[in-house]
Amino acid sequence: MAEGTIGTVNYPMTRQGVRDLDHPVRPSTGGGVNVGPAERAASALGGALLAGLGIGKGGATGLAMAAVGAALAYRGYSGHCSAYSALGVDTNHG
Repeated sequence: MAEGTIGTVNYPMTRQGVRDLDHPVRPSTGGGVNVGPAERAASALGGALLAGLGIGKGGATGLAMAAVGAALAYRGYSGHCSAYSALGVDTNHG
């Protein structure tokens, strides 16, 4: 079957030559795990600690610390790092 593209979503073509809008094929987001287990644990623990310290500090500096800590904790939880993905780094698979 041929495919037609509308924007960033591909639609397979039916046998009649029209786009099958009921079955879109979306491109992969590249959101796989690319952070190794030890690094994930360190990110999660360090991020939680930094977020807690930021909340305790308060103010704009504390908010920034909490935001960075939350991002690190999420990185540890999800195992995905967008910076690694952009650079083509994968510490999970060697």
